[in-house]
Amino acid sequence: MKKFLLWLMFFVIFITPSMASEQLDEANAKFTYKGKPIHPFLVGKFANWISDKRPPMIVTVDVSAAFDTNEYRQSAVKKTYDWWFSEKEEMDGETRIYEAFHYLLLGKLADGTHVIQTASSGGGSGFFMDLMFVRFSEGEIFSEGKKEKQLLMSIVGSYILGDRYNGVIKVYPGKVFIPVSDGQFGSGSIDKDVELKFPKMKED
Repeated sequence: MKKFLLWLMFFVIFITPSMASEQLDEANAKFTYKGKPIHPFLVGKFANWISDKRPPMIVTVDVSAAFDTNEYRQSAVKKTYDWWFSEKEEMDGETRIYEAFHYLLLGKLADGTHVIQTASSGGGSGFFMDLMFVRFSEGEIFSEGKKEKQLLMSIVGSYILGDRYNGVIKVYPGKVFIPVSDGQFGSGSIDKDVELKFPKMKED
C-alpha cells in the first residue's frame, strides 16, 4: 500500500503536469491537438458578425473540451492547398443555411503568437477575410465534481482584410506586413500597404 501511494504521488507530481505541457508544446509548435488540426469552426468563434466592427466578443475557447465533439467533429475538417476548412448546412424551416470557415497558418511572432488568415462564407459570392493573432495557454476547470485540464486558445489581436483579399501577407518577428490587394472585391478592401507593429505580449 505504501509503495502504491508513493507511486501515485510520483504520477500526480511529475507525470500529470508533463502531459499537460506536452499538449501546450504541441499546440504552440504545430497548431494541433492530439495530432489533429484545430477545428476551423472553433477558430471561427473569434469572428464577429460582419456588421459588428469591434473587437472580438469571444476571446478564449477550450480546445481540449471541444475536441471531436458533435459540434466540432474532426472528420468534418478538410484541407485544400494549405488552408484548413470545415463546412456545414442546417435547415431553418424550409431555408437551407450554409456556412464554411477556413484558416491559413502564416507564421509566428517572436513571442510565440500565431498569425492566422481566416475566411468565412455563407454560400454566396462573398469570402470575408480577417487576420487573427492567437496564443495558447493551460487552465483548469472544476466540472462534474472533478478537476479537468484545459488547453485554452485566446485571440490577442485582429485585423479586417475584407471580401476576397488576395495579397500575400508577410510575418516578421515583431511585425506583420499586409500588402495592397489588387482587384479585391466588396467592402473593406485593402487599398494601400499596411504594417502592423505589436508591443510585447503578456507572458504566460
